[in-house]
Amino acid sequence: MCGILGAVGDYPVDSLAFREALDLQMHRGPDDYGVFESGKLRLGHRRLSILDLSRNGRQPMTTQNGKWIITFNGEIYNYIELRQDLIRKGIIFHTDTDTEVILHGFDVEGPKFIDRCIGMFSFAIVNLRSNQMFLVRDRLGIKPLHYSIESNGLLFSSEIKSILRLKKNKPNLNMTAVNSYLAYRYPILGDTFFEGIYSVKPGHYLELNLGNTSDIKDVCYWDLPTDRQQSSLSENEYIEKLRELMESAITLRMRSDVPFGCFLSGGVDSSIIATLMSQVEPNIKTYSIGFKEEGYNEFEYSKIVAENAKCDHHEITLDMDGYMDMMTSLIDVKDAPLSVPNEVALHNMSKRLKKDITVVLSGEGADEVFGGYGRIFRSSFDWERKNYGSMSAEQNKVFLKNYEKKYGGREFKSEVDHFLHLYDYIPQHEREALFGNNEVFQNADKQTHALFTKMFDSWGDYSYPEKMMRAFQKVHMVGLLQRVDCATMSVSVEARVPFVDHRLVELSNDIPLDLKLKWNDDQSRLNAMSLMGDQISEKYDTPKYILKKAYEGVVSDRVLYRKKMGFPVPLDKWFSDDFGGVARDLILSSNSKLRDIFDIEELNKRCDPDILRNNHSEALKTWMLTNLELFLRSYF
Repeated sequence: MCGILGAVGDYPVDSLAFREALDLQMHRGPDDYGVFESGKLRLGHRRLSILDLSRNGRQPMTTQNGKWIITFNGEIYNYIELRQDLIRKGIIFHTDTDTEVILHGFDVEGPKFIDRCIGMFSFAIVNLRSNQMFLVRDRLGIKPLHYSIESNGLLFSSEIKSILRLKKNKPNLNMTAVNSYLAYRYPILGDTFFEGIYSVKPGHYLELNLGNTSDIKDVCYWDLPTDRQQSSLSENEYIEKLRELMESAITLRMRSDVPFGCFLSGGVDSSIIATLMSQVEPNIKTYSIGFKEEGYNEFEYSKIVAENAKCDHHEITLDMDGYMDMMTSLIDVKDAPLSVPNEVALHNMSKRLKKDITVVLSGEGADEVFGGYGRIFRSSFDWERKNYGSMSAEQNKVFLKNYEKKYGGREFKSEVDHFLHLYDYIPQHEREALFGNNEVFQNADKQTHALFTKMFDSWGDYSYPEKMMRAFQKVHMVGLLQRVDCATMSVSVEARVPFVDHRLVELSNDIPLDLKLKWNDDQSRLNAMSLMGDQISEKYDTPKYILKKAYEGVVSDRVLYRKKMGFPVPLDKWFSDDFGGVARDLILSSNSKLRDIFDIEELNKRCDPDILRNNHSEALKTWMLTNLELFLRSYF
């Protein structure tokens, strides 16, 4: 895991400025650095040593014949197998790194070699003879890669701050990204908060020639399948396949020349990872975090798992002291507002575990891949019954009453409209009021709606709840992965996410819906007929059924089948203390940046102490506005 930087073409960048921009990413790579400069190409690298700790692993790295050069961030977990295959083809290796495997793989196969890589990665690789360059991002967006197209060149980097350091003109705030943040917690259109700076899309690479940076091809090399090709496997056969891939995903991610461990929240996903890791290597170091406020930690369950798996377990308890300062410093690492309150907690836990380990396995992705968000995924059943349901008169009467209570008088023209009503974090009508229903908001909302419409239309063979799950894999999961990357790399820790192994994602899209979101029995489905999805979930059905079933007898049922808790932060309690006053002062001050964007009366409403003290959901929305204000003060 590292930080990369590049300047391509005739864009004027002097050596000192380039080195300064690279060093802004020192937290991503404190162990070493390297710079390559020649003609129309500058490449930089900050190294966090994980594999082959010698100076042989230094980057940018070139092939012995000088044909290819690479600057690489990430890990290719199956590099040993790929290396052995290349050796059989006559390739001679000079290091024990996965970086050299990519170099020789491209020399032999070109970009098709990416298809054989299991890993997380973002890299720039250049054929110095043909001047052909590839900017590559992993399939599901685990590793960041940003770029800016200039009039006579291109800049790219793991972190936006390095691009900002090299740009001649300061970018304007991207208002579409602001709207996207309030709705989805991060910019989802391949853009960033800075006009003219973009993210390479997951599963894509950019192809260009150093001599003509205006001609850039955006190539999709991997995507979720658009045509249903479901296997006719039994439940037990799917379980065996799932176990096989899970064990492979975890074993591969335990390849490391530095100490490693595991986040252990006490939830299903991290408990499975910790247990399977302990079967490979005893006495795995595990880490749990919680808050001192009652009901805001899961230590009881993480202890059960740690004791059963014989882990070397550590608990970390946080309070609100210093939270605002840590929030500000983490925003400056991320170059964006934080997306969820627990990013600070995750950063703190990473800071603590860095004393013991450098690599940590984490459970992100399981909910998106295996259908864990039961309350929203089961709410597809609301739409289906409203539009296509067949119920008795009595059932329909109760159903319509519950529907009215949940949705009010709203009518949804399409699955996308219904989905976005459920998914939008700050609802459309509230964002409209904040923006004052201006043209900026209207245009931004049309763009994000068009994105989801295009995705749903392309998945025509799939049911509505399956489309929901796929949207979470394509959109929601990327935001979570950004969170874990920022929180861990801010303290030079590499996080690895086994559930985001692309082989597991492909398997999940082959597994029938009723094995992911499963009714408990026929009577449960009948009893739920008049209820809403959030009333049904985890009472009449089992989210992530097949994952839980696969590890019965391995992980305690008390952990597998307890109700989903998430990773809550006691914001409503904090807003009634000093934190609330600080937040209100920031948002409502005379020099508040939010005043230039939002309606001041709406901001006042969102800072009402009584609402914040008594409504956790509203406190979360105001927390987002606080983040946005802190971000704008730092960057604009």
